[in-house]
Amino acid sequence: MAKKDILFIHPGNQKKTYQDLSKEYTAVATPAWTLLLAGYLREKGYDVAIYDANAEGWDETKTEELFNIYSPQLIVMMVYGHNPSASTQTMPAAGRIAKDIKRYNKDIPVAMGGIHPSALPEKTLDEEDIDFVIKGEGAYTLDALIKYLQGKENIKAVKGLYYRREGFILNNENAPVIKNLDAEFSRYPWDMLSDLNLYRAHNMHCFQDFKKSKKTDFSDVRSPYVAINTSLGCPYSCSYCCINAIFGKPGIRYWSEDRVITWIDELVNKYGVRNIRFDDELFILSQKRVERLCDMIIDRGYDLNIWVYGRVDTIKEQILPKLKKAGINWICLGIESGNDRVRGDVNKNIKKDIKSIVKTIQAHDIYVHGNFMFGLPEDNIETMKETLELAMDLNCEFANFYSVMAYPGSALYSFAVENKWTLPETWDGFSQLGYETLPLPTKYLSAKQVLSFRDYAFYRYHSNPKYLNMIADKFGNKVRTHIENMLEIKLKRRLLED
Repeated sequence: MAKKDILFIHPGNQKKTYQDLSKEYTAVATPAWTLLLAGYLREKGYDVAIYDANAEGWDETKTEELFNIYSPQLIVMMVYGHNPSASTQTMPAAGRIAKDIKRYNKDIPVAMGGIHPSALPEKTLDEEDIDFVIKGEGAYTLDALIKYLQGKENIKAVKGLYYRREGFILNNENAPVIKNLDAEFSRYPWDMLSDLNLYRAHNMHCFQDFKKSKKTDFSDVRSPYVAINTSLGCPYSCSYCCINAIFGKPGIRYWSEDRVITWIDELVNKYGVRNIRFDDELFILSQKRVERLCDMIIDRGYDLNIWVYGRVDTIKEQILPKLKKAGINWICLGIESGNDRVRGDVNKNIKKDIKSIVKTIQAHDIYVHGNFMFGLPEDNIETMKETLELAMDLNCEFANFYSVMAYPGSALYSFAVENKWTLPETWDGFSQLGYETLPLPTKYLSAKQVLSFRDYAFYRYHSNPKYLNMIADKFGNKVRTHIENMLEIKLKRRLLED
């Protein structure tokens, strides 16, 4: 039995979060934030391990197995997912794991961090069967917390920590953010994961490769797969977004291009990874930085399939040929709404012509994944129809349709609480594709109307002959059939059963 200082458990429940879509259509992403923290602590000399419950599964027998293998001094769960909003919907899985741990050994300290716990630290500590909440990034907090558990530090010196004493919840001052990412978050310790082939890209991320697949679920072209960050944070302040809850305020910090290329070198040459998602909220922001990183990839001759995020108003045509040559095949754009007033009300102002930007990207053989939202505060039936009409006119290679949630850590959550808007009674209700989903009502529509329109819009868009014909022309009939099969999976929604 190897005694570990820290065991990270990455929580998740694919089946509950995505229902039957989890069998084939969703991604299973590497736990980027957990890996960064584990790498930081290993560099500090701690003995660290990771168990990824999201990829490897969880049941009540797993606790005893992990204790027998690792005998950890501290268990840590950083709660997050594919995107910032996924933190809250992962809380039920994290809570279940915490209960199983305490049922097996009530004396083992359990800490929980991530976006949701950082946004609601006292509530998280009060509701969950845990001992500590980590507010913020967690690196400095965990270093000091282990020192405290080893008798080397006073608990009051553990910055960013929430804890209980004599029936009260106490907290220390916030920990500073890491300023030098290259020095302190220097690498992703992929060797701590049991097998990178457990991870698979989103289905659409590999549409262009389906024709090469020899498997019906296309897993041979979707795995191995990794998600990494080359920057942290976002300089914008869209009121529906909770990303900056963990960082304290809007802003962006970068790893150097030299550091990022070392990660890519290792992934390609040691682990045979081709499918990569840059999880940066805005990868396409600093053109000079992006161009230099692309040049490094191009010089190495790597055959990569990369997905990145960008804003419509940060895309410049002159950079697109270089993006494509470096293997950036997919750009995900947050378009959100087809109505300027609705977007402006949530501080998402787009001053460039959306249609022109999307068509320009596609003209350079880069595929567009459009993100759209239904149920923003100023939405009514007509504005949601505008959004669907815009989506169908753009005819992106894939579209995500979200029903608006007031996620903890967002300005929209504070607004909803202050104005006594109806919010889900449990964290399951914040799951976009779950059975318990309960969207935010708008000023004019009920939550039921919003969710009903969202589910209708997803089917209408992806079953549109114009879309399916474009898909067949670009990717082949395998992909068209794959999408048609996906549409046969009907999500169960409690809210829509009446």
